[in-house]
Amino acid sequence: MKWSFVICVALLAACGDREAHKLAKIRDEVCHCKTAKCADEAMARLPTKDIQSTPRAQKVAREMLQCLSDLYEADHPTDDPDASAPETADPASARTP
Repeated sequence: MKWSFVICVALLAACGDREAHKLAKIRDEVCHCKTAKCADEAMARLPTKDIQSTPRAQKVAREMLQCLSDLYEADHPTDDPDASAPETADPASARTP
């Protein structure tokens, strides 16, 4: 009885690792993309069934979404005029006499 429990736990852990491995492969594709369109195509390959939430799967998902966020931000620059102003090392040098 004890061994069957150990085997069941090991099988469940293996399934979680397999799913996390699939997520990691897609994360790598997303993070290697240069455009948001490429990343969207990679994200379309995510499994549609429920994925077991494990700490490893959550970490991979956070990393994937960070890469996707960076690509979206690069594709859609801000309209804030102050955001594009270059900062100087010495604020006093920016003043005109």
